[in-house]
Amino acid sequence: MRKQQPTRGLSDFLGCDWLKQVAHRDVVASRRTGECFPHTLLAGPGGLGKTTFAECMAHDLLYWYEMIEGAMCKTRKHAQERLLIACDNASAVGHKLLFFIDEVHRLPHECQESLYYPMLTGTMDGLVKIHPFCVFAATTHPHMLLGPFKSRLVNKWYFDRYEQHIILHMVVKFWRDKGLEYSIEAANMVSARALGIPRNAYNLARKVRNEVISKGRRVIGVDDCLTTFELEGIDTIGLNRDQRRYLEVLLGSLDGAPMGLGGIAGRLDRESTVVEDDIEPVLLSLGFVDRTAKGRMLTSHGRKHIGAG
Repeated sequence: MRKQQPTRGLSDFLGCDWLKQVAHRDVVASRRTGECFPHTLLAGPGGLGKTTFAECMAHDLLYWYEMIEGAMCKTRKHAQERLLIACDNASAVGHKLLFFIDEVHRLPHECQESLYYPMLTGTMDGLVKIHPFCVFAATTHPHMLLGPFKSRLVNKWYFDRYEQHIILHMVVKFWRDKGLEYSIEAANMVSARALGIPRNAYNLARKVRNEVISKGRRVIGVDDCLTTFELEGIDTIGLNRDQRRYLEVLLGSLDGAPMGLGGIAGRLDRESTVVEDDIEPVLLSLGFVDRTAKGRMLTSHGRKHIGAG
């Protein structure tokens, strides 16, 4: 996928202040030395802005930016071809390349192995010199990467859920940009249910906006939020229907025994990858679920939240 240089940098990125300081320092050093930026791992639950962060880095580095999804490459040859095409595009415009691999844990092991030499030596299989590039690899499951591939990712930057005041800023900015008025109580209600995840915040703020616009109004109030939460199945802390059903499935397991991912996915009628990537990460981070060698288990905090503790 070809993409021009992004139009915004780290100064426009909300949150992650410590990480932005580290990144800015390394960007300045890289530009002054002329060295290619180190290969970098961006890890953390989905929806925290890893892709946007990579785009901002490309802007500040003055690098050409291209991305692929990990699942797009099936063979060693395909992975190398995608990298070479991206390098050629960057060379054509006279910039170094930031090659972003999203959901890199879905990149087959053969494809990860095919990038060892290019990442380490800047050559294809140790023979053909290629255009200067750095890999930014984003994942929700860093433990699934091959050790040698992960070792070549010099920077390992981890994203955590955001503090609520940052989420509040995002919600308010979104509504203002849409020309809407709002009560601070409404903004706080939405930000409190975003679970510290920007993607959740924007999605919920958009749904509340739609509720107001559908009624021919431009002012967002508490009642609009409550109606939206009910329609969307959002509970008092921000869990959605699937997340609550996940907890209920574990609650109903025999004698509280651990349950495997496949069993949970079957009960929810969802793909295992959807459960692992979209439904359970927040439940794990909230301490509602434990992931053990025998399967997933509901914790006392999880029981309490669904009224069974």
